[in-house]
Amino acid sequence: FPRQASFAPAEVTASRAFFYKDMDGCPLSGDCRSRSYVIAGDMLVTGRRMGDFVCAFYSNDSGGTAGWLRRSDLRELPLDAQPPAAAWLGDWSDGASADVTIGEKYGRLSIVGNAFWPARPEENDWPTIHIGEVAGALEIAGARASYGDDNLCELELTLLADFLLIADNRRCGGANVTFSGVYTRTGQPN
Repeated sequence: FPRQASFAPAEVTASRAFFYKDMDGCPLSGDCRSRSYVIAGDMLVTGRRMGDFVCAFYSNDSGGTAGWLRRSDLRELPLDAQPPAAAWLGDWSDGASADVTIGEKYGRLSIVGNAFWPARPEENDWPTIHIGEVAGALEIAGARASYGDDNLCELELTLLADFLLIADNRRCGGANVTFSGVYTRTGQPN
């Protein structure tokens, strides 16, 4: 999902909007409706479109739900193409295995973060040996930012109001470690 080309924040307007699966012929044909749904007022991130459907991600405490939603059940919100630097600042989590903090140092925005596989150390009884770390300056261009380091790790970030999308190049840590995901704010910097 974080590698799709165009994103937008959206609000659910239907009393209940069901997700449709992403499998053969879906969502345009067949019985693809899942049991997962969102309700009026829920905020989510939308991506690519297919007919009357839009690919969407809803973030929650267990990571989130992704799939197709009917476009008529949503209201796309305006995208701030030039958010102020303060909009990037804070602690962000993907709700699963990665956290990042964006702060300001010497007049530039920087990122520090950790990712784990299969889970954060505090969530399992065995040592997590697959980890990834990022730390360094961000290059900001409107609502997008990029990061790169000497270990060949690259991140592409997109800021959408209260969502931060990160796509990495799969070179940011050990086996199966990724920073790719949809992040929500967990705190403001001190």
